[in-house]
Amino acid sequence: MLSFPLLKQSVKSNSVMWGSMTGVMTLLCIQFSTLDMTRSLLFQIFYGMMTTILPGIYVLVTANKLLASQVDRGSMAYVLSTPVKRSTVTVTQAFYLVNSLILMFGIQTGAHLLVNRANPVSLATFGYTMLSGDLTSKMILQVNLSALMVCIALAAVCFMFSGIFSSTKYSIGLSGTFIGVNILANMLAMFGRLGVSGLDKFKYLTIVSFYDYQSVLFKNSDWVQKLIFPAVIALAAFTVGQLVFRKKDLPL
Repeated sequence: MLSFPLLKQSVKSNSVMWGSMTGVMTLLCIQFSTLDMTRSLLFQIFYGMMTTILPGIYVLVTANKLLASQVDRGSMAYVLSTPVKRSTVTVTQAFYLVNSLILMFGIQTGAHLLVNRANPVSLATFGYTMLSGDLTSKMILQVNLSALMVCIALAAVCFMFSGIFSSTKYSIGLSGTFIGVNILANMLAMFGRLGVSGLDKFKYLTIVSFYDYQSVLFKNSDWVQKLIFPAVIALAAFTVGQLVFRKKDLPL
C-alpha cells in the first residue's frame, strides 16, 4: 500500500521544514528545562503553547504540499502516470505526515528525558505547590504522547482539506484558519486558567483542549480518556480526505 519512491520524495521535499521545526522545538525544550529563569515556564509556555504552535505550522504547510499543492502545480499528473494508484498516494502521504510528527516529538522528548535525568526539576517549580517530588521520565513521556495525539488530529484535518481541494488557495486557506483558531483559542484559554475571567471557556473551541498536561502532573487518568477524541477526529479526517481524493476529478 506504500509507494517508497513517493515516500522518499516526500521526505526530501519536506526535510528543511521538518528539520527547522524539530530543531527549534528541541532547543526550546532544552532551554526551558535547564535555565533557571525559564524553568518555571516549562509547562505554561513550552508545553502549553510551543508543542502545538510549532507542529501546527509544520502540518499546515506540509499537509498542503502532500496533495493539493501537487495537484495545483500539475506534478500529481506525473505521479499518477506511473503504476501508482490514488489509494497508494493517499496512504503513503498520510503515513509520511503521521510518522514525521512521531519522529519530531520523539527527538524532542528524548532530549527532554536526557536533560531531566541529569538535573530533575521539582514539580513545585511550575507553581504546583500542592505536589511533591520531581518531574519524572514517565510524566514527560505521557505529556508528549498527549501533545502528539492532538497534533496528529490537527494534521489529519489539514490533510483532509488537502485531499478535498485541488486548489492550494482553498486548502491552505481553510487549513490556516483551522490551525489559527485552534492555537488562538488555546492561548486565550490558557490566560483563563491563569485567572483571567471568562477566557477559560475558549477551551471548548479547540481540539487542543484534549491535551491535558495538568492531568499528567496530578497523576490522574483524565489525559488518557481525552486521547480518544483526537484519535477519532484523526481517523475520521484522514478517511474523508483519502476517500474524496480517490473519487474526485483531477485536473491532470
